[in-house]
Amino acid sequence: MGKVLSVIDAISIWAGKTISWLILFVVIFVIYEIIMRHIFRIPTLWVSESMVFGSGLTYVLGAAWALKDNRHVKIDMVYGRLSPRQRAVMDSITFIFFALYLGIFLWATVNYAWRSVLVRETSGSAWDPPVYPIKVALAVGVFLLLLEGTAKFIRDLHFAITGKKL
Repeated sequence: MGKVLSVIDAISIWAGKTISWLILFVVIFVIYEIIMRHIFRIPTLWVSESMVFGSGLTYVLGAAWALKDNRHVKIDMVYGRLSPRQRAVMDSITFIFFALYLGIFLWATVNYAWRSVLVRETSGSAWDPPVYPIKVALAVGVFLLLLEGTAKFIRDLHFAITGKKL
């Protein structure tokens, strides 16, 4: 079981670290747009959508890595006062809602992406880039998040029952 969980973690880390480099390009695009718009007075058509797509991809494909490293936002008023074992119990219980939400979200995003791929959907803007790769990436990101969440659940449940880390 530990080997499977390690593989899931490795996939989450690889996807997150790989996609995190996209932020560098987003920053370069922002700087380029500022220079073109405010210095040369020649705004671009493609930079705004590129920034949105790049930021969205980073957010979606980095979510599993953030969960693996426990970087998602939590409300610590109660949770922070619990012992590690009590947190594992709480996380194991709330996994039901997490899995239900992401399961429905995954089903919806796969259908959404599939329809987009079938028609080779574009943004409809003046630049009109394809958006179906972004929608496919959304489905992949949700799947990775659900996979990493399941790995976390297995670890939490094991720790809640035995008091030992898996």
